[in-house]
Order: sequence, then structure tokens, then C-alpha cells
Amino acid sequence: MTRLAAGVVLLAALALAPAAGAQDPAVRAVLFYSPTCGHCEYVINELLLPVWFPQYGGEPEWFSAGVEGEEPAFHLATNGTLEILLVNRDVQAGRDFYDAVGVALAIPPERMGVPRLVVGDSYLVGSLEIPEQFPALIEEGLAGGGIDWPDLAGLPEILAAVAAAPATTTTAATTSTTVPDTTTSPAETTTTAAALTTTTTLAEVSLFGGDSPWERFRRDTVANSMALVLLALMVVSLFGVAWLARRGDEAGPPGFAVPLLALVGLAVAAYLAFVETSGSEAVCGPVGNCNAVQQSEWARVFGIHIGVIGMAGYALVLIAWAAARFGPPGLSDWARVALFAGGVAGTGLSVYLTFLEPFVIGATCLWCLSSAVIVTLVMWLTARPAAAAWGRLRAGD
Repeated sequence: MTRLAAGVVLLAALALAPAAGAQDPAVRAVLFYSPTCGHCEYVINELLLPVWFPQYGGEPEWFSAGVEGEEPAFHLATNGTLEILLVNRDVQAGRDFYDAVGVALAIPPERMGVPRLVVGDSYLVGSLEIPEQFPALIEEGLAGGGIDWPDLAGLPEILAAVAAAPATTTTAATTSTTVPDTTTSPAETTTTAAALTTTTTLAEVSLFGGDSPWERFRRDTVANSMALVLLALMVVSLFGVAWLARRGDEAGPPGFAVPLLALVGLAVAAYLAFVETSGSEAVCGPVGNCNAVQQSEWARVFGIHIGVIGMAGYALVLIAWAAARFGPPGLSDWARVALFAGGVAGTGLSVYLTFLEPFVIGATCLWCLSSAVIVTLVMWLTARPAAAAWGRLRAGD
């Protein structure tokens, strides 16, 4: 028997009955991640693979499983001492397991994010908590005889599916099994009609990026198409307001629709800022994947969370509107110009961010799209008052 075949047999035995024949202590854990999550990429590509695996047992072997026709939902990385099941939350099978585990562990909404690491009967969340605590858990676990797989409904069947692949170095799907549907109840499982097909590879597994913009767009065609339509409308708007501003008729101060929009935008931005800074799970609704966007590396500009930038921007809109509406003539005109300039800048930033969602991140956030609509409307509503004010300022009135 070759070394690789022997390793697969041993892995299958560990997956089906990990406690029965284990002689050397091992630490086993489940890590939920998203391919578009910058925090997940940091934990996996900067710590787990280059640091923790070499430190505890050496380079891992990889075993993957997923529904045929989709990217794998589950990856098992093992070197005999450290065994990590990586679960792709953005694939349906992985999402079902992620949701069921959240219910089973009674994870509060503010901690329902990724990366999430389940070790024994506890869990760690985020790119700060996991690096701070997981190495110590590994040390304590190995010193105490090991840490077995968490007691989670559906996990034994997933491990069996991942470990059932033949010993090959290709990614051909050759073996299939069924995995419990854990979406009904954390304590009850039923067999799903979709079987998991397993693959094995010794090559480096790429969990992040590497696909084309079109493939990223196709991850969520409906939501990403909505982003594309809005992107086109915003680009047209940037040119359209130039025509509107050149109309010669006089315009009064910006109306009360502007502060109402700004207040709604401020609430949206505050919610996104909370999600981004706390690592909480956003309420996304039936369309889109807000969490993939908020947890991506693109959720910051110059190191500042987009939600925080949005809060500051909408607060400035409210201040500028008040000055434009109630300030003395000179200040009022400058405030009108500044208000329009802020709307143009906000729309331009929204164009950039909305482009990233379908073509770079591969996911669309409806909260972000709503903010983009709000700031575009603010730009339209302030164009004519700003043009009239600019004319008076240039004329020296």
C-alpha cells in the first residue's frame, strides 16, 4: 500500500470514528470562511497554512467535497496532528451547515460572522479572536490528549464524504455519498437529495480568488445584475446633472427631501458601520450577500470602514443643507455648492464600490445599493440650486 493510500485509509477511519483508534493526540476544528472575506484570507493564508500547520505536524494533505457542478463546500486539511475542516459559507451546502451550527451553538446575532472557528464545545469569531486564542487551545489540547471534532449534527457525514475519495492527485469526482440536511433543526437531520461528490488533491488548494470577473458575476446573477443596472444609472447621472445644472432658470434652496434622504442614508451607514466594526452578521434579505461584501478587503478605503465614511458624509450633507437653507446669503451659496459637490463625490465613490461588488467581490450588498441610490438622488436634487449659487458667486452678488 502506498503512503498516500495508507493516509486516506487512516483519514477515513479518523472521520468515521476519530476517538476509537487515535494514538497520537490531535486537535480537530471546523473553520467557516467566505472566499470574499479578507479577514478569512488573513487567518487561512497568513496563519493557518504558513504558521500553524508547519508548527504542529507539518504541511497538510487536502481532501475536498461538494455538490457536483459547484465549487467544493468542504475542505479537510490534515497532517495527523492538526485537522481543520474548512467550510465555504458561500456555497449552499456550506451555508446550510453554517446556519445550523449557529443555531446549535446559540451564537448571538452580533457574532454571526466569518471567520468562525469551532473547537470542542466553544467557538471563536474574527481575525483578532482566532489568532489570539487558537494557538493556546492547540497547545492545551495536544498536552491534554487532543481535542476531538465538535459534537455537531451532520459533521460525521460530512467528514465521511470528504474522506471517501480515492487516493489520486486529480480533482475528478469519483465517489459520492449523502449529507444530512441540517437546516431543519440542529437536533434533527434528514437526508438531502443532492449528494456530495468528493475529490482529493495534493496540489495547493486555492480558497480565495483566481476566477474571472464573469465567473464572479455569475455567483449571484440576480443581485449582481441589479448592481450592474444601478452602476449604469449612476454613470448616466453623473453626465445628466451637468445638463441639469446648465439650465438657465433660477432655483431656490434645496428642499426638505434632501435632509430626509440624508437621515435615511445616515441610518443605513450606521448599520453598515456596526456590522463592519463588530464582525456581526448583516441582515441581507432574500437577494444578495451583504456579509461577503462587508467582510471583504474592499469594505475599507484607506483603512477606514465604508460605513464610517458614509456616516461622516451624510452628517456633512445635513450640516451643509442647514447652512444652505437658513444661512446668510454668502454662506448659503457656498453651502449649496458644497452640498452638490459632496453629492457628486459620493456618487463617484458609489460608482467605484458598486463596480467592485459584481466583478471583483462577486457579491452584492443591497444596503450598499440603497445608499448609492440615496446619494445619487441627493446629487440630482442639489444640482440646480448649486448652479444658481455658483453663478451668483462668480458674479460677485
